[in-house]
Amino acid sequence: MPQALSPLPKRTPLRSALLLSAVFAVITFFVHFASSLWGSHLGYGFFRDELYFLVCGRHLAWGYVDQPPLVAVQARLAELLFGLTPTGIRVFSFLAAGGTVGLTGLLAWQLGGRRTAQALAMMAVLASPVFLGTSNYLSMNSFEPCFWMGALLAVLRIAEGQAETKAWLVFGVLAGLGVENKHSTVFFLVALLAGLLLSPQRRIVFTRGCAVGVAVLVALALPNLIWQWVHQFPTYQLLNGVAHSDKNVKLPPLKFLAEQVNILLIVGAPLWIGGLGWLAFAKSARAWRFVALVYVVFLAMMIAMHAKDYYLTPIYPVLFAAGAVAFGRWTRRGWPAVVYTVVLAYLLVRVTGPIVLTMLPPEKYSAFAERFGANKINSEKFTSPLPQPLSDRFGWTEMAKGFAERYNALPPDVRARTAIFCGNYGEASAVNILGPQYGLPTAISGHQNYFYWGWNGYTGDSVLTLGDKREDYTDTYAEVTDLGAFDAPWIMDHEHHHYFWLQHRKRTYAQDWPEFKYWY
Repeated sequence: MPQALSPLPKRTPLRSALLLSAVFAVITFFVHFASSLWGSHLGYGFFRDELYFLVCGRHLAWGYVDQPPLVAVQARLAELLFGLTPTGIRVFSFLAAGGTVGLTGLLAWQLGGRRTAQALAMMAVLASPVFLGTSNYLSMNSFEPCFWMGALLAVLRIAEGQAETKAWLVFGVLAGLGVENKHSTVFFLVALLAGLLLSPQRRIVFTRGCAVGVAVLVALALPNLIWQWVHQFPTYQLLNGVAHSDKNVKLPPLKFLAEQVNILLIVGAPLWIGGLGWLAFAKSARAWRFVALVYVVFLAMMIAMHAKDYYLTPIYPVLFAAGAVAFGRWTRRGWPAVVYTVVLAYLLVRVTGPIVLTMLPPEKYSAFAERFGANKINSEKFTSPLPQPLSDRFGWTEMAKGFAERYNALPPDVRARTAIFCGNYGEASAVNILGPQYGLPTAISGHQNYFYWGWNGYTGDSVLTLGDKREDYTDTYAEVTDLGAFDAPWIMDHEHHHYFWLQHRKRTYAQDWPEFKYWY
């Protein structure tokens, strides 16, 4: 068994650490659960991606164009267990949010923090806008920090010479599930390997336990890798196309760094920045020095790849934990950490919660957010009256109803052969999840995984769609009829469309389907 590089810290009993972490995890769950219920009362509905994940859950596979399979499994289980409601499908994500906060407390304990340090670290993560936002709806992002930090906690135990064999198995399971949850886990694992190899802890890499852990990781990740290979690596095709487009906002390095401070809450910045410094330079942190290298390598990778600012988010719990431990050692008393925790809790209730969660009516949101100089930088080049995670929860029911009014107005013989074609997965998924109650058929699209699901036998002879102008369709359809505008309050600016009835396509969908491939 490897020996620790420095004396192990004196830790509080594990049982009390687990209990405190569980308390914060439960609080986190109910913060999200209550805000979702209240948001539904205020009119916030399904988020765009949630509708798509629900459709993916009804087409379970080992992979999809734009994600691995776990989010679809999460969507399907949540729908079956808790019903087709916004809050119901988010229950697992809320549990994951609680798990992330709880793991932060255990990381602080692992690094030698007292209960006050644990509480401070957990409150810092709970109050951070980015953690609140990415865990408040059904998504891959909610589980990502759970898998990363759980795997990292196992490695921290191994690095100090504790529970090597079992810890490597835990690492392999969590890292493998992390890859099946979101492919960005691969970049974290590369950074983790680099950090270990660049530090004295490299010794743990060349062990039988590590080989077993990596074997478990590969075994769990293999089904999605095989799916990618069989389908000619569509996720790479998608990401390569996005990288060479103007879809995402590409931040310069200094602005990218500034956004890390902003999305994690400025008041919390001294914690994670101090935690990074403590891990990098403190003698008492020598056994975990590699964590600082992991962050630096991962940060450099994300900047070089022009990643979205929140892609680093899952690595920050360990830095908050380290910062809380360092703060406790610096102050040498418990009350400063308690005061810091109370300040963060106050900001959660009065600032970050109302700005990020669905707590305010949309008509009052902008005025409130302006008072605090809320973040106005978008990760994608789309505009909206509210921040995109909020605006994208409006309009889907109205859109489905609009299709239903026009579809049901068609003569029965025409209606039977009329397709509903949508330009993106949000619109198509809104029809497919919300439309059946209005008598709508399954919508088709060429966007993302809809391309693989095909044209459902429709020829294109009669099609209802949403678009911008009549001239976009006159080259491929003999008749184009404008059936009026679609509009709804608070929707994304690019979703203001017109309904069109397209008739007599000059070539069938079967002939032209490859041209409908739209991975963006």
